Formats: sequence, structure tokens, C-alpha cells
Amino acid sequence: MNVEQVLHMNGGEGKKSYASHSLYQVTLSLSLSLSLFQVLYTPIPVPEGLLREDRKDLNKGNICIAKTSPPAVHEAYFEQFQRDFTTFLKCRAKELVPGSSMILTTMGCIKTDDPLNIWELIGLKLYGMVLEGLIEEEKLDRFNLPFYATSAEEVKKLVEGSFGLHKLESFKTDWETHIKKANNSLDSKERAAIIAADIRTVAEPILVAHFGDKIMDKLFDRVGEDVLDHMLRYNCQNVNLVISLTKKG
Repeated sequence: MNVEQVLHMNGGEGKKSYASHSLYQVTLSLSLSLSLFQVLYTPIPVPEGLLREDRKDLNKGNICIAKTSPPAVHEAYFEQFQRDFTTFLKCRAKELVPGSSMILTTMGCIKTDDPLNIWELIGLKLYGMVLEGLIEEEKLDRFNLPFYATSAEEVKKLVEGSFGLHKLESFKTDWETHIKKANNSLDSKERAAIIAADIRTVAEPILVAHFGDKIMDKLFDRVGEDVLDHMLRYNCQNVNLVISLTKKG
């Protein structure tokens, strides 16, 4: 899957467009004289370790790292992220003068082998549709989301070479905090529908490229039905890491 597919969101001005769900829009980079602020969506290629013919079913029933994923799946994703993040830092180091700063913010997690993000719920709903015969099992087993949410501890270990780590903080919110702040009169069903619509804006182009568009309405209706229960049951949170780095002399 190429970068355009990963970063693309629904266009236009309809209910499912980015214009209606701009919270999920991502600014890729903003350079300011001697400092750099960059937001990392952390799209990565599907890990090479999951593309070999003998390992394509390794993450069976899942679309990302999930509770039922074997350790080898986490290892494959982390190795891919490690290569990509290290390359990213090397490229940014060439752009900055010694003593200048770079601030990164990226989606993260507390435990990378059980990241508790909304993609796992989408995977569960897709698997349910496999059991009902709405999706071919092989099609689900051959799909691995090109996304990895790193942890603060992993970042600390990977930052080396041309940069020094000045500060690293993590910020956590549940999946509905932003909705409550915008309108605290909405009931749980209305909040759940907004969460499902928000994630659909980001996820649909990625999923349509592999599964087609016929199942999308059913899929995100099901996500909306269970999203708040899933969040409360597993204490799911959005985690954002803010990383301050200084270019070494």
C-alpha cells in the first residue's frame, strides 16, 4: 500500500468528508528558521516480516497489533518502525544546524504489544463480518494495517546519533473527550455515532482499497454500536507523544 492511500482521507464536503471531521487532519511539517515542528502520522509500509508467503496468516483475524496477535507480529511491526523512524531522524538531521531544536508529536500507546487503539475494534468488526460470510476470510487474513503506535520507552531507545533527547511527554484522553467539550448535551448514542464517523473519515479510503466499498456502511454502523462499550471495557485512550530533540554539534 502506498503513502497516498495511507494519508488520503475522504474529500468533498459531505458527512464523511475531512471538511466535517477536521480533527483528524494532519499537518505533516512546518519549518521555522532554526526550529522544526513536525506531526508524525506514523504510516509505515506493511512490515516485511508479514509479507512472506509462509507468514501471511500470522496475524489471522486481526488487521493490526491486537490482544490475540502473536509476539512475532509485534516484532515485525517494531522492526519496520525502527528502520523508518531512524531514517526519518537521519534525514531531518541534514536539514538542521547544530544547536537547533525539533519538536515531534505522534500517536503513541502505553503498551505496544496491546496498544488499545480503535483499529483493533475495526478489526473485530471485520472478523465478525467474516463469520457472517460478508467478507472472505482470506481477504481479512491478508490485510495488515500499515500503522504502528510507538511507546515513550521505544522512542527513548531509538533517539541517538545526531540528536539529543531534551524532553518527552505523553498526553492521554479517552475517545470521546473532544466531543463532550464541544457539546456536553449529547447522549452516548450520539457521541458514539460521531466517533464512528470521525474514524471512518480516516479509515475508509484505506479499507476500501482492500475490501471494496459495499461493506463500509455496515462496518461503521457496527463500530458505532460498540465503540463506547469497547472503550470503557478496556480503558482505551488516545495517546499522543510530544518529543523535543536538539541537534548535536
